[in-house]
Amino acid sequence: MIDFIVQVLILAGSLVLLASASHFTIKSIEKLIALTGLSEVSAGFVILAVLTSTPEITVAFFSILEGTPGISIGDIIGSNVFNVGAVLGILGMLGYLKTCCSGLLVELTDILFITSVIPLLLVIFGVVSPFVGALLLGTFIVSIFFMSRRRTPPVDVEKPAVVEKENIKIVVAKLVLAFVGVMVASRLVVSSGLNIAVALGVPPILIGAKVVSIGTSLPELTLDLTAVRRGRVQLAIGDILGSNLTNLTLVLGLVLLTSPFEVDMTIFIEILPFLLITTIIFWRFLTRGGVSQVGGIILILIYIVFQAII
Repeated sequence: MIDFIVQVLILAGSLVLLASASHFTIKSIEKLIALTGLSEVSAGFVILAVLTSTPEITVAFFSILEGTPGISIGDIIGSNVFNVGAVLGILGMLGYLKTCCSGLLVELTDILFITSVIPLLLVIFGVVSPFVGALLLGTFIVSIFFMSRRRTPPVDVEKPAVVEKENIKIVVAKLVLAFVGVMVASRLVVSSGLNIAVALGVPPILIGAKVVSIGTSLPELTLDLTAVRRGRVQLAIGDILGSNLTNLTLVLGLVLLTSPFEVDMTIFIEILPFLLITTIIFWRFLTRGGVSQVGGIILILIYIVFQAII
């Protein structure tokens, strides 16, 4: 019993460390964005999205080393449900997404929905192979290439006066240190999550979907709340959509490419409907101009049901 309590405390502390380290990583990247003058779409969908998926990537790396890719897969799907259901739900409930619609965001949501169906097809046809992993990685590369060609005005993430005070070498050094924190925290999350799953007799994929996913998605929540308060709604939504796409293509692709025969996809039947439902609801509101406060509440309620049922 004492060992179990210790593992729970390690998991809780690791999740806090993971969220904090990821937040500092994001702040460093924001300063690099301001210094390099990247476009808003590139910053939101490409740079920030890949960055906020760093916890999922590192969790996947250590899950593969531990021989428990189920934790990573649960984390991927659970994080995506959290991003749309909880993060976008909260932003919508607070009234930030009432008039957020744009043709580009609708295109991104279409791409995300199509990509979300891929794991479902894997379950239906029972095809889990390195080829599928390579296909997902190819989808990620094509999507990033497509988005990097879209041009929008530069992002002023930080005030120029503040940014100029810091040398770019110092910013990079802070980024490296924060990333090390992410790596250490992710390693602890995987090991403690696995020990808890074994003690409770719970499949690792459920630990990843219900617990680990919240910790790895807190960077999206904190970053996007900051972004919308600065009036960067497009940046925030681009980050969510890009992060989800990164999880389903880059991270899942790496897991399937390296550990295809250790992955039990049957649990996807229970988890995937929530991802598809939240994505469809968000897409529906988006095509009508934006997500109302009622729409935000609906998304949050779906995430609560997800935590209660799964």
